[in-house]
Amino acid sequence: MKSYIGRPRLIVQERVIERDDEDRCESPIFIVGAHRSGTSLVRRMFNSHPQIACPPETFFIANYVAMLDDADVALGYEGFGQNADAMRGDLARKAASQHEAFRRAQGKEIWADKTPQYTGHLDGIDRLFGRKARFVMVLRHPCDIVHSIHKRGWSFNDIEDPFESTMIYVRQAIDNLLAFEEAQPDRCTRLDYRELCGDPGPTLAAAMTKIGLNYDPEMLAFGDKNHNYGLEDPVIRGKKSVEASAGAWRGWSEAQKARAAELFGERALEEAYWV
Repeated sequence: MKSYIGRPRLIVQERVIERDDEDRCESPIFIVGAHRSGTSLVRRMFNSHPQIACPPETFFIANYVAMLDDADVALGYEGFGQNADAMRGDLARKAASQHEAFRRAQGKEIWADKTPQYTGHLDGIDRLFGRKARFVMVLRHPCDIVHSIHKRGWSFNDIEDPFESTMIYVRQAIDNLLAFEEAQPDRCTRLDYRELCGDPGPTLAAAMTKIGLNYDPEMLAFGDKNHNYGLEDPVIRGKKSVEASAGAWRGWSEAQKARAAELFGERALEEAYWV
């Protein structure tokens, strides 16, 4: 209902313009997190920055990562006299072509990508872009994520029990984020969803400083700006300001809470999980 009422009466999409020149963004931004972590909100904040263009979810970059690791693809490039580094560069340019065109259409300098599925491809994406990309880790209380996914009936693995399936997915997504952050700390920054909702300006400023960017107040005016529409959380489309959503998991059974504590640690039953 919120999605329907908040839908735009007229959808204005930025149209990409394909160009191949030397004006390229060498250090793109990837906004990553488990589904229902708040990545759609963060995407709109970053797309509102005067220097950053961040469209809806892309999905296709993971396929370029798969080609990067495909021995047959490497043989194909060798047939054109291209070595592994040349292949990587060509795949990266192709993977970024729509982003490059989109940011130019908006007159911006940096492109960013927000696709939750990429949480499982972080190192591959980093290799594809020559270890120059920057990563914004959106971290929300794991129980809030589980509750939000479970009530929607989504499944991301083959585990039969829906609640356990969601628990395992969230645990794996968080593990992927933290492992990559440990491996590449200088190019990763955290955004705690709880802190972002409670004190958005300073929280954004601190996170962006970590990856060499400046905060701009326009990021909080995301509700007044046009954003291309794609596959993303439909509820966020109608929101004009930051609204916290947390704690619904407290209605779980004691057995469910015990399982959460087992998977996520004793802090899983506390409000400020990421402190």
